[in-house]
Amino acid sequence: MQTIYIVGNPGFIEPLNKELHDNEKYLRGQATVEVPDKQVQLYWVSNRNMLNEFKRAVGADLVWKYRLNFYFDLEKFTQQQDEGSEWSAEEKALMKKIMLLNKTKKGKSGKSLFAIA
Repeated sequence: MQTIYIVGNPGFIEPLNKELHDNEKYLRGQATVEVPDKQVQLYWVSNRNMLNEFKRAVGADLVWKYRLNFYFDLEKFTQQQDEGSEWSAEEKALMKKIMLLNKTKKGKSGKSLFAIA
């Protein structure tokens, strides 16, 4: 059996479990991993080659709506979470540049030109 960790935005677990309820190919488990602002669900499949079939069973609507990510290995999953929390040097430099532009290019109202309405 191969473990699959599914991570997504809050609210996906119930629709996912409804979608896969009658499917005997996949066994639902309980994940003990917590991710800030995300939910985690665990499933088992027969082998790694079944991932595409599993994703088709889940359905594109759920994958896109809840931004689902699928992981085979808990260590890779936790590494990606740690790496994702820190910005790269390039991202930091770009953000600094945008913030400087934002300071120097304020409109007459004094509001930021980059502010979201």
